[in-house]
Amino acid sequence: MFKKELLDKIRSYYDHDDPSHDWSHVIRVANLCEKLSHGQEVNLRVLNTSAYLHDIINIPKNSEHRSKASALAAQKAKSLLSEYNYTDNEVEHIAQVILEHSYSANLKASSIESEILQDADKLDAMGAIGVMRWASCGTKMKSKYYHLDDPWAQDRSLDDKRYSLDHFEKKLLKLNDRLNTQAGKEEGMRRLAFFHAFLDQLKTEITYKRNN
Repeated sequence: MFKKELLDKIRSYYDHDDPSHDWSHVIRVANLCEKLSHGQEVNLRVLNTSAYLHDIINIPKNSEHRSKASALAAQKAKSLLSEYNYTDNEVEHIAQVILEHSYSANLKASSIESEILQDADKLDAMGAIGVMRWASCGTKMKSKYYHLDDPWAQDRSLDDKRYSLDHFEKKLLKLNDRLNTQAGKEEGMRRLAFFHAFLDQLKTEITYKRNN
């Protein structure tokens, strides 16, 4: 799909120490986009290029500028693609899809390509890979796994910057409700079920009841 020169250039932007948004994340999202596009009238050139470029600018989760990441990625994508065989309309469409993909930007999808990339990116934050990403992200943010005395936030406010477990209630368990496509929603239900199974198992491992 891409010329080797462009692919190598794109891949170089994902050579960093954030496993949640590295090259393997991009490949998974691109594969999910292909899967979710089956049966849809989709511009695959726009969708695939958007998938590969959507996280080309990586801003840490705990940065005050995190919400600007998708806009910066869209601008960078336009700059890169201007050197290759993309029409002006294609470049603008790709930039818009990238801009709209971000959860934190909270923008409504304006095309089927945008709907699919939004879904694929959210789905990669769910399920088994979602648990791995959740753990690594919490570690990078120097969060504790959970509040020792009140892990499930029954008598305190949620604080996912200090306690990684809180991130499930703050965001992860809500991702499924924000999926667009039918195929995305079906896959989302499977991955959400895994989340609940993981949390149920975790509860048995960290909850200690003293015998009176």
